[in-house]
Amino acid sequence: MPPLGALIRGHLRELRGQLRYRLGLVLQRLIGRRHTASRLDPLQIRSVLIGRINGRLGNTLFLTPMIARLHELLPEARIDLALSYPYAPALLAGMPGVGEVILFPHKGAGLIPKYWRALRQLRARHYDLAIDPTPYSTSGRLILALVHARFRLGFSLPSQWAALTHAVPLPAAPLHQGRQPAYLVEAALGDGREPAALQLRLPLRPEELAAGRAAIQAALTAAGADANAGRPVLGYFGHATGLKALPPAWWARFWQALLALHPEVLPLEFLPGPAAAPTVAGFASLHLPSQRQLTAAIASLRLFVSADAGPMHLASATDTPTMGLFQVTDPTLYGPLKAADRSIDAAHTTPEAVAALVSAAF
Repeated sequence: MPPLGALIRGHLRELRGQLRYRLGLVLQRLIGRRHTASRLDPLQIRSVLIGRINGRLGNTLFLTPMIARLHELLPEARIDLALSYPYAPALLAGMPGVGEVILFPHKGAGLIPKYWRALRQLRARHYDLAIDPTPYSTSGRLILALVHARFRLGFSLPSQWAALTHAVPLPAAPLHQGRQPAYLVEAALGDGREPAALQLRLPLRPEELAAGRAAIQAALTAAGADANAGRPVLGYFGHATGLKALPPAWWARFWQALLALHPEVLPLEFLPGPAAAPTVAGFASLHLPSQRQLTAAIASLRLFVSADAGPMHLASATDTPTMGLFQVTDPTLYGPLKAADRSIDAAHTTPEAVAALVSAAF
């Protein structure tokens, strides 16, 4: 049975979601429905603002397929972002088309003055198009209400109270959270051509990739691993939080089974902090202080296995096949996204069976 604290947190999240929805219904009735169109003329758009005031790494990365598609459809447009993930400016540096990142505070001291500065920064600009990329975000609707924009795009819902000029219905089937914003853009601006396969995007410079390879080499050498024999390096991240975490005993069984199938593999554990204890003693381990450094290192691996956590999404932004291990979250909504990736139900699968599934991905 899940710990009491986790159950309480889950119920509180559900309650907050219900309250937001009910508030949206009330506001929508008070404000009244507005006439909206469904298609936008790309020739009228030279500047875009995307608002996603959420402090999670994954939710920030889920915007990148949408940003990439917007840049394909509007190659001359400047795309600004209103975000609250604290490391978003550094994380998204170099994304094609992206201009300014307006950073709203997430936690900590001085929230009110920081919000005020971000709002002033937001209000100082005028945009051709402002986008609320998620269907149930109160903060996204507030951004649309406060920004100076000629057009406002979002999802059409009974609880949608923002003053949209263009609205797109949600599809009947739930979409992955990385596909949903891109779907909105495609429906409103798509040119009829088949878009490229959706993938989380995080453009890395050649020197970053080289530093990632060097960091892996150093970690393997420090652990006494034979890193120069062409042996495949399989990275993993086992330090998820709360109910998403898998215990060290689970990882020990997984690695015993996998190394029996592939004794040539070199395991490498990525740690969340310099003082974090490895889940399996004796393996090479590595902590990198920034998400870009971590992503660059993962990009040189043969395979990456991760509990449901931020590094899983970073890995999915690389070409490295990523295996996500899920226990409580719905992988159809939050799993690793690219075609080479796979989500595994670790809650109902033994470590040995997971090892067999990972082995098949080699």
